[in-house]
Formats: sequence, structure tokens, C-alpha cells
Amino acid sequence: MNNNQNDKNDKNNKNDNNDCKENINIKKLSSIFGKNIAEIEILKAEEKGLIPAGHPYRKGAIISKGWNLDQISPIGEIFGFLKKFERPLAVSVFTTKGGVLKTTLTLNLARIAALHNIRTLIIGLDMQGDITNALGHNEEFEESNDVNDIKEILAKINATEGLADVFNRTIKVENVVYQTPIPTLCYIPETPELAALNESLSNINRREYWLKEKIITPLKEFFDLIIMDCSPNWNRLITNALVAQDVLISPLECKINNFRNFKVFRHFLNEFKKDMDLKFNTIFVPTRYCNTKKLSIDIKSWYNKNLPSCTVNGIRESTYGEEASALKLSLIEHSPSKVVAQEMRDLFTEIFSKINNFVSAENFNNFNNFNAQEFNTYTDTCTSASTDMMSDKSNLDDELNRVFYGH
Repeated sequence: MNNNQNDKNDKNNKNDNNDCKENINIKKLSSIFGKNIAEIEILKAEEKGLIPAGHPYRKGAIISKGWNLDQISPIGEIFGFLKKFERPLAVSVFTTKGGVLKTTLTLNLARIAALHNIRTLIIGLDMQGDITNALGHNEEFEESNDVNDIKEILAKINATEGLADVFNRTIKVENVVYQTPIPTLCYIPETPELAALNESLSNINRREYWLKEKIITPLKEFFDLIIMDCSPNWNRLITNALVAQDVLISPLECKINNFRNFKVFRHFLNEFKKDMDLKFNTIFVPTRYCNTKKLSIDIKSWYNKNLPSCTVNGIRESTYGEEASALKLSLIEHSPSKVVAQEMRDLFTEIFSKINNFVSAENFNNFNNFNAQEFNTYTDTCTSASTDMMSDKSNLDDELNRVFYGH
């Protein structure tokens, strides 16, 4: 966010220029944004200066017009399927179970939002550093085979500054924001000092509000969307994230163990909202379901039928998704024409629609009250269906038959 930080980003992202040099033609743009974008529409927007000028490139004997990755965001703003929110928003992606595609959801949502010219910031709050790794931070060091460079590499890695440095007042918050190859996507990386920061929060006044007051609120002046990638462990940092957020996005794995775990998570979340007098809205997203496994589909159907604010669309298990994660891309960028990519476009459209309903000037307060009542109603209606399942493991099969099939 300043010249010094840009210099640091250049050093930490040696491959950025290569990432930006991919020639993305009109056909690929149409696939990414899920629309049949007419070439004449692109050319008119280019002529009017609404989008960056494309460049000719040769592929075999064919000369086409293309754009680099760092030029796509203005195109997405005009021709894409997502629009900016009415005001800056902070979102947490959190659940108390690991392995539910939480970081995958964060990465995909952030990259696609940024490709629609929505200024997006990811804040890593998981001490394992999953989202920082997924963004390719210091990736070039992992590929180094020069033993003599180890000390230099360690020195550079240790020089990475994050939230703990802001807490210790050794650096301003804007100086821990790192740039990605997409100009509208930035991030604050996770560092090992997050563990110390988590403990230090207990020693300050208003400890639950530090992230909101010192990080989120100031950065809303620069970003339209702030996404906090949370640890599955509910610690002080996560409490701060839940206080600072406007919306909680919670992945729901369509596996039987997560189905059992959810009752506990729902209880603690509901109690936390009451104790802190918080009015944030929650969006639940089904993940890791498999269309060929009946139990998985039945669990997803149960979520959709019984859980308030659960999205109809979700993220299913897919080799394309795994490949995209390995390449540090969104699924939509990697395999834009595949069915799973269209499912993800539908999911993000649904999420944005729900959030827009939350923040609309006409019904924001009313919706908060309604959502809380709906959440409490769900708690009451689902208690009897889940208590036996949690208390008596031997009756699990019978309980599932009752919940899913009505007998």
C-alpha cells in the first residue's frame, strides 16, 4: 500500500510477472465470467477506455487479442457476474472442524471477487499458515536447491511482518499488506508470531475488539471486501474475528462426523452471539459432498431443508478443485468451462445475493432481527433430532433413517 511495501512485494513474489503474462483471450474471458461476451462489446469498451487495451499474440498460425491477469479486473467489473457491495464488508470464514475446504473457499471467493474489480483483502488468522501458502507467499524459497542460500532464505522469511508487528507497534497496519499478481487482491500473511499475539490479547483492555478497531475498521477505507481465514481452533484471535465481522461464512462438510460436530458448533456460536450481543449474519456453505454417494447427498439435502441461511449451491469434491489449489488458482480460473466451475459461480452469486440482502439500506436492521429469530427457531426444532445422535452412538443408523427418510 506504499512504495516500500511494493518493493518488499516485488522481492517476495518473483514469479508475479510470469503469472501476469498469461494471454487471456475473449473466449477464456467468457468462460471465466460464465457469459457469452461478444467480441464487439469488448472492443467497444476498449475503445471507450473502460477496460485496458488488449495486445495481439500469436498461438500457432493464429493471431488473437489477449489480456494479462493484471488487466482482467476492470473487464470483470463490466462483464462479470458479481457486483460491489453497498459498503465495505468484513467476512470471516470459520468453523470448528478442519479439512472442510475452509481455505479453499477463502481463496476462491477472494480471487473471483478481485477479478470483478472488488478491492479484496485476505487476513490469515490460522497459525498453520494455510492461506498464506495458498497465495504463494515466499513460494520461490521452497523451490530453491542452493544449500548456501539457507541463511539468506531464513532471514528473508523471518523478515515477513504481520499482525503481531502491528500489535507491538513496530509497524503500521498498511505496511503489512502484501500485493498479489491481481492488483485488486492483497493479503496480510500469517506469521509464527500469531501464537504470541493470541496470548498477548488477554493482557489488554477491550481485548475482543482489537482486530476490529486496529485492523478491520482502518482497512475498510482501502478495501471493499475483507476476508478473514480463521483457524478451526476457537481462540482469542477467532473471537476477535467474530466480533469484527459483518458476515460469517461457515463451511459445512457433508460427512457424518461433521453432521455430529455441527450441533456443538451451533450451540457455542449461538451462546457467543448472546453473550457478546452480536448481530452478525451467518451463511452456511455445504462442502465436500459427492454426487455418487447417497449419504453425502442426503446430508446436503438435510442442511438445505433445515438450516437457515444455508446456500443451495456448495463445493463438491473434485479433482479440478485439487488441481486449482495446487496451482494457487481459483477453480473458475483453472477450469472455467467445467460443470464444477459453473457450480462455484452459482455459489458465489448466491452468497453475494444473501450478503446484499443483509446490507441493503431498507431492510438491514429488520433482517438482523429475522435472522436471529430464524436461527433460534432452528435451534429449537433441531435439538430433538440431534440429541439422540450425539448421546447414543449405537443408535446412529436409526437416527439418520428418521432424520433423512422419515422412518
